[in-house]
Amino acid sequence: MISLATDCSGMETPIMALKNLGVEVDHLFSCDVNRHVRTTIMANFPPKVFYDDLTKRDNSKAAAADVYIAGFPCQPFSTAGKQQGFDDELGRGTIFFKVRDYIKAKSPKVFILENVIGLLRLNGGEYFEAIMKSLHGLGKYNITYKVMNTKDHGIPQNRKRLYFVGIHKSHDKGTFEWPEVIGHRPLEEFLEPRKVRPTKNDAPPRSSTTAHSNVKAVVKLLEKQGHDPLNEPWIVDCDSTFKFMSYNKTHSLCITTRRPSGHWITNRGRYMTTGEMMGFQGMWKPQEGFKVAVSLPQLGKQVGNAMSVNVLERIFVRVLPAAGLVPAKKLHDRWEAAAVKGAAPSTPSRALKRLRSGSPEKQERTLKRLRRIAPEKAARKA
Repeated sequence: MISLATDCSGMETPIMALKNLGVEVDHLFSCDVNRHVRTTIMANFPPKVFYDDLTKRDNSKAAAADVYIAGFPCQPFSTAGKQQGFDDELGRGTIFFKVRDYIKAKSPKVFILENVIGLLRLNGGEYFEAIMKSLHGLGKYNITYKVMNTKDHGIPQNRKRLYFVGIHKSHDKGTFEWPEVIGHRPLEEFLEPRKVRPTKNDAPPRSSTTAHSNVKAVVKLLEKQGHDPLNEPWIVDCDSTFKFMSYNKTHSLCITTRRPSGHWITNRGRYMTTGEMMGFQGMWKPQEGFKVAVSLPQLGKQVGNAMSVNVLERIFVRVLPAAGLVPAKKLHDRWEAAAVKGAAPSTPSRALKRLRSGSPEKQERTLKRLRRIAPEKAARKA
């Protein structure tokens, strides 16, 4: 068993990843300022302690974990935001230093940090260099970083994120290597079966002016180019302005907090379901016992803000043995194996054993709830 602590915890996808690998977890603490996130975590992965605000935590009194993970706020560094970096007006840019303070105070054997790739180039790379200098300044860790794209590691979602891995020098066996690119499974494998072939009239409601006109325009354009978007699964970011809108039929566009209903699927004639969005992140789904404890718009935002489970799994398979926490022979890279076998892996049943404590009737009611609320209506409730 390894002990785990997380900050800016989101949906606790690190726990999903570890349990998928069969690793027993002593969940010491989670921390997130968002009350809806807390509701989700407490319903599915309740820790021994939950902190509402890491900036107010005395790290000298916090529990010491083997593995520490934090996805510190990306908004100050994202190209989709104001890019204020450490000077973020909401104070999110300095959360990193609170994260560093825990690492300094408790010396976890391994830490994994995650952020958007905009951090690499914002202000000419100044913020990235400051973070690296600060981490190296701890003097106790071998630190490496890499941009990881979800679609390069088994799941068809274009999601580039920057990952930092630090291994305590006193535990580092020197074997850690970043996972190699293995590609992804076909998009259709991650979509729910379609019931009927949509028509050209299937589009977001006219009240959603931008989305409606964008879907109509994309379908017309694709047909003009010789494609068959009503039979082919084109994913359309229809809620963006037409100038910046993108679409693709080999993989999903990035799932983000700004798109709590996901993206439009042309050969389904609808937005993504919440279950599909979770699948594109490699998460456990309501069908598998995940408890939906918040509104669908709030859950959609949480999905868009989380680390991808498949990426975390592949990192864990390599970093846990490198730090002497789990023998390499006990860990299996199921995504790499799936790439060889030619089939997307299902969530291991052992990982879901605890979540399935709810009755099948309760799970079915959850699924009906997901299907009953139209995504466009749910988005307006956010």
